[in-house]
Amino acid sequence: MKKFLCICLSPAIDGTVRLPAWPTDGCILKDAHDVYAPGGKGLNVARWLALRGASVACGGLLGADNATPFEKEMAKYGIEDRFTRVPGLTRVNEMFVSPQGSFKVNRPAFPGVTAGLDETAALIAVGGWDCVVMSGSLPRDYPADAYRTLVEAARKAGAETILDASGAALAEGVKAHPDVIKPNADECAPLVGFVPSSPDDFRRATEALRAFCRTPIISDGAGGCWFDGVFAAAPEVEVLDTTAAGDTLLAEWCFSRDPRRSVAAGSASCTMPGGAPPDYSLVERLTA
Repeated sequence: MKKFLCICLSPAIDGTVRLPAWPTDGCILKDAHDVYAPGGKGLNVARWLALRGASVACGGLLGADNATPFEKEMAKYGIEDRFTRVPGLTRVNEMFVSPQGSFKVNRPAFPGVTAGLDETAALIAVGGWDCVVMSGSLPRDYPADAYRTLVEAARKAGAETILDASGAALAEGVKAHPDVIKPNADECAPLVGFVPSSPDDFRRATEALRAFCRTPIISDGAGGCWFDGVFAAAPEVEVLDTTAAGDTLLAEWCFSRDPRRSVAAGSASCTMPGGAPPDYSLVERLTA
């Protein structure tokens, strides 16, 4: 069995707030319903891998003042807790959903915190990991090349390296040539010079991204996903919350290397509130 290490430098308590109507200026909505759960891209990946039966550890940063929900979540799923605690609170992110539309508020992670990168690199360098998955944004005051440092540590330790980031964090991270990257169409643009929109575009983008990694995976949102140039269409589902969809897709691919099953897992995740994992029976039905 492969041993996975998932790195989550910007975890969050993910909330989904369901509103009865789109808010207007000065309104008071009294029938809102909310769900809050520990999350963050790296933890979302770790949770799905653990549900699939993999051996998983999760590291990165946690705010010491509200670490308990994360500790309980990892214990619930059998995820080994290798986080570094830093002073303060882990952020809260919220998705607001109404019949007329939705929007999300993502707060900055750990403002003012610059510690923890050396500890995370040392955790990776210990070795024994078959695959190191690095997901999500960086803390606000972290250096842009933090993922480059961590990818280099993982490569030296002999692990497969998977990077799911965007912007400067991705642009710097690919300089260390991770094995796999997973940008969406918009996130490809800084690396390949255009936003792919047609099948030919996605194939060209895939070829261009191979200059930075061995296997490019490009998400096309609700349409599906391109796995190293091979497209898997997303099945139709009733979307409740997209919080962990891309993370579940990536985690399933890390586990099974099956594009169809991976897209099905991401789609199934959209039916759950607050990034909660879907039942695997739904993934099987959607795969079929």
